[in-house]
Amino acid sequence: MRKKTISFLSVAIVTLVLSAQMSFGWIATGHIVVAMVAWEDLTPKTKTAVLELLKHHPRYQKDLLQDLPDGSTAEETDRFAFAKAATWPDMVRAQDNPMHTLFNHPSWHYIDIPFVNGAPATPEPGADQPGPHNIVEALQKCSVEMKDPALPADQRAIDICWVEHLVGDIHQPLHAVSMYSPEHPQGDKGGNDEEVLRDPPYPNSRSNLHLVWDSLPGEFHSQMMDRFEAIGLRADPEFSRDQLKSLLEVKDFMAWANESHALAVEDGYLNGHLETAVVQKGSRSSNGSGIPGLPPDYLEKAERVAMHQVALAGYRLADLLNAAFDPKQ
Repeated sequence: MRKKTISFLSVAIVTLVLSAQMSFGWIATGHIVVAMVAWEDLTPKTKTAVLELLKHHPRYQKDLLQDLPDGSTAEETDRFAFAKAATWPDMVRAQDNPMHTLFNHPSWHYIDIPFVNGAPATPEPGADQPGPHNIVEALQKCSVEMKDPALPADQRAIDICWVEHLVGDIHQPLHAVSMYSPEHPQGDKGGNDEEVLRDPPYPNSRSNLHLVWDSLPGEFHSQMMDRFEAIGLRADPEFSRDQLKSLLEVKDFMAWANESHALAVEDGYLNGHLETAVVQKGSRSSNGSGIPGLPPDYLEKAERVAMHQVALAGYRLADLLNAAFDPKQ
């Protein structure tokens, strides 16, 4: 398991448990760690521009400052809003008010690059619908709009939320893949239709493969803990900006998706050799019988891959925002 970053978590006090613990991209913890890695590299000019726009978000008080601890300083409030913005595109999935319903875009969170494992790929129709159709197209759209001064500030604030979130999602390997096999002739939806036991002896450890990867950066953290984890990642030589320098020169969003796809094939599906059970809709057994367990050391290696991707996403997010709002840095 994570040996270098976990020590930073053990000294933190839980002050705020964030919601959105659902099977969407990195769960809230992962998105907030990405945002906090990025926060450390934002220039003062970028921070000022981004935070000023976020204050125009139609639900700035209700959503982006939701659960803000009493007595927070101005700096803590700014950091809180920036981190919470990274989770907002998952918050709107609840569709508990018209604003959330309007800005819920499920297809923006992923791209189904096929991994063909013994069966031809037969993607479901839908590409003829108005775009964006996938995470790459959504990032292209929102990253242009967020820096366009001709657009309304509230729209640009929503675009910033999406950019923060999607940069995280595109680095989650199982958001860039759908495996096609005899069991999944129309794809497994990024592992959502594959079931495993995280801890093989225990049936109650059953999970779909996608959620296993969503949860790798950690679960049920507070912002304080997530900031410690971000600091820990940046201090780890394996995940430092210098170590990832060559990858940070890659700016193309499709290239980012292809990187994640390659990791999904190799480390997520073990090149097609990972044993799983097909998720049975509406008839899930209660005892977990017949569901394969993850191989030894699978989670340990997967966690290192996930933390690499979270750090890389944070640096790339900072670079993207700095290029948009402080291009002469």
